[in-house]
Amino acid sequence: MNTIRRREIRGYFHTAVGYVFIGVFLAVASVLFYMQILRPRSGDLPNFIAEMSYLWMLLSPVLTMRLLAEERQKKTDQLLLTSPVSLPGIVVGKYLAAVTVLLITAGLTLTFVLVVAIYGTVYPAELAVNYLGFILQGCAFAALDLYISGCAATPMTAAVAAFGANFLLWILDLLENAVQTGWIADALRFLSLYRRNEPFMMGQFSFAGLLFDLSFIAVFLALTVFHLDRKRAGSRKLRYGCVPALMLALVAAGLTVLNAGAQALERSKGWKIDLSFNSITSQSPETEKVLSQVNSPVHIWALYRKGEEDAPLMELLDRYAAASPQVTWEQADPAMNPALISRFTTDSGAPGTDTLIVYGEETGRFRLLGAEDFVAVGLDETSGEYTYTGWTYERSITGAISYVTRERIPQAVVLQGHGEMDRDTLKEFESLLTDNQYEVRYAEMGELGEAPDPEDLLIFFSPLRDLTETELEQLTAFAARGGSFLFTCDYSDPTEQMPRYAALLRSYGFEPREGIVLADAADGNSYYNGNQVWLLPEMCSTDLTIDLIASGYNHMLLPGARAFAEPEEGDRNLTVAAVLRSGETSYLKALGSDTVSMEREDGDPAGAFPLALEARRVTTEGYVSRAFIIGCAAAMADQQLFAMTDSRQVVIRVMEFLLKLDASDLSIMPRQAVRPALSTASTTLGSLLLAALPLAVLLAALLVLGPRRSR
Repeated sequence: MNTIRRREIRGYFHTAVGYVFIGVFLAVASVLFYMQILRPRSGDLPNFIAEMSYLWMLLSPVLTMRLLAEERQKKTDQLLLTSPVSLPGIVVGKYLAAVTVLLITAGLTLTFVLVVAIYGTVYPAELAVNYLGFILQGCAFAALDLYISGCAATPMTAAVAAFGANFLLWILDLLENAVQTGWIADALRFLSLYRRNEPFMMGQFSFAGLLFDLSFIAVFLALTVFHLDRKRAGSRKLRYGCVPALMLALVAAGLTVLNAGAQALERSKGWKIDLSFNSITSQSPETEKVLSQVNSPVHIWALYRKGEEDAPLMELLDRYAAASPQVTWEQADPAMNPALISRFTTDSGAPGTDTLIVYGEETGRFRLLGAEDFVAVGLDETSGEYTYTGWTYERSITGAISYVTRERIPQAVVLQGHGEMDRDTLKEFESLLTDNQYEVRYAEMGELGEAPDPEDLLIFFSPLRDLTETELEQLTAFAARGGSFLFTCDYSDPTEQMPRYAALLRSYGFEPREGIVLADAADGNSYYNGNQVWLLPEMCSTDLTIDLIASGYNHMLLPGARAFAEPEEGDRNLTVAAVLRSGETSYLKALGSDTVSMEREDGDPAGAFPLALEARRVTTEGYVSRAFIIGCAAAMADQQLFAMTDSRQVVIRVMEFLLKLDASDLSIMPRQAVRPALSTASTTLGSLLLAALPLAVLLAALLVLGPRRSR
């Protein structure tokens, strides 16, 4: 076997075949690298490697066409078949020679990786899985094409037939997307080399994919051995086994069953290992906790057309189904399932393409998740534009499962009728709460009845008109039964002109101070971008904020904030604590018709000032009523602040505190969406290397083959 392998390797490099294969492969790969990596300065190596793997389909016939067909053309096949080397030794030796050239070629492509490593970021574990799939696919094509070479009469015939077979595999892969019959589509998907390679290109180590590629190689090497055995025997009598065709069929059937079982187990048990750079299909401990508490069936429909699936999302759904027996999912083509679309159509709209329907069978609740639910948006402070900053597949799906299985959905009631912010102004706040499984409704006090439900949360978004005496009595009764409040109080709110509303605030120890808080110009760390009104407050350690601080969500920005009086002690039934504070050198500027300057003046109260407070009151009936107030409504509702700061996480934690819920998905972070870009210097060196690679192969060919031609 080793003799055969060494002879064939020498044949590759003592003729033009090896140099043509390597040179053409690298030349085409260099063009792909320039188009996909260098020109856009992208660091997306997996996508480049996936595109490069299609070159095996085109060029593998060049590598294998002469291995057996040339022996037949030169009439040396009988000499080879009657040599002392066993048929498996001949086949494996020739195959390993082709694989050696294939590995040399794959090794030379690491030059592309080197460019990305120098000018960008490479993720070794993910890269190793990418290259494993890349090389396995090349080896599979080499085994198939070697078998075709053994069946062909000439190398040219072998090359054309092998290319046709490789192309047919690709066509079958495309055909699978068009076939509507389930079992046929499943069979085509099962046999697809390209589908089997997708997990590796996604950074997923797939045991089933590895087993399939190895089985594919083994079957075609065995077919080649049996084909050569028939030629050597020259009759129907075959040396290897008494009934070799039956044996081969049984082995193929056994491998098919083994691979089908491995694929089913991998999917049902979640055995793929996620080594992608952003762990896009991994599940956090919070998701595992939610799934462990799901006690009723949840079914998910993925409304994607065949061939247009979101591969990471499909893989993640498999992992949800593997993690909980209560969770199931299926793909449904929207065009083929109008009844399903109609079933989940509401006044607010119908499910569209590229949407998930998450349905709780016992509660009857459902949630639609579209493409906008799977991305996190951030503000690029340099360009001033909003950009995608991460994938939120896990957070959205976990939240939806929690929503459709929860016995009672917490309600946030935004009170209206007193000049508060309206629904249009609060659409980002409402969207945030809805995305995190809260029900939001807007209501006037009269619509709540005489006794608002203490299980709900009442929210005052900067009212401008006072409460009536009846409304104050309603709210007092609500608090006495353990109801909780969220208040915002901007510096421009006429709180001093609303005595009943001010009395409600004082019952929780909240005393708004007149004026606006400004940072001292000398304290650059306490304000943002040179604007002394845009405060960067310190987050104090309280039971509300301890999870936020531990998770690193302590960056807030308050544009135009109101201060509150320091909490006083004395009421043993009331506990008040500062949540946010201004800088030590901040000051309070009263605004009026006679205000001339915003600069610090004698008589301006000096900080630090509480800018947000939390409170707990033990009522006479033994309940605990909670409240939170912040001196800047924008921090709770502004899209730009949500993008720039940790306001989203703070809002959700405030909701959990007020509704007495455990801290939830603080650590379900968006997965990184974009790989670090290459530096601008990468284009020059990269372009030189791209040209140098195929030229180096050409030079090597001239140095080796030139002297041989002159002999």
